[in-house]
Amino acid sequence: MKRTVIISEQQFTKLIKKILKEEDNMDNNTFPKNHKELINMMPDSLKNLFYTQWQAKQNPKWHIEGNTLKHIIIVLKRAFEHYPNNPDIILAALFHDLGKLDTYAINPKTGQPTAYGHEVKSGEYLEKYKDWVNSFEGINFDKIKYLVLNHMVIKPSTWDNMRQQKKDPIEQNPSFEDLKNFTDHLDGGGY
Repeated sequence: MKRTVIISEQQFTKLIKKILKEEDNMDNNTFPKNHKELINMMPDSLKNLFYTQWQAKQNPKWHIEGNTLKHIIIVLKRAFEHYPNNPDIILAALFHDLGKLDTYAINPKTGQPTAYGHEVKSGEYLEKYKDWVNSFEGINFDKIKYLVLNHMVIKPSTWDNMRQQKKDPIEQNPSFEDLKNFTDHLDGGGY
């Protein structure tokens, strides 16, 4: 037996909006083809966080781009260029420096900008947007987090002075090669 349900125009509008939103979310499973598409797919609060990074100046010795926003965009472009089929590295590129504005300071010894501990804050932002990140098919969230949290420790100035017992768990991670590639090929300064 068929039943007829009568709903108001307002209820009908809400239903249509819900259906359209669900269709939009289904499109989220398709990973974007470039950095612009990825940025456009970000939730509004993440976009706001992303765009405020222009306020975080960078030490020109390491990043001649001038600010963190430019640096993240450059790293994202490199990730799409060098690792187009590796969404884990691409998402790590997006999140790796998002904690810089929160940890931004001027080093009293050098007078240069610093963001000590930004990778921990970046990892917290990754956790905050975990549902969005996991909305893409084939994502390895733990790998992305490993890359974000460890991208600074493998820099030569830190790595070369680190005791082996601290290096061991980092080196034994199955994503260690990706970490080296991320740091060597994507996260360098300059254009």
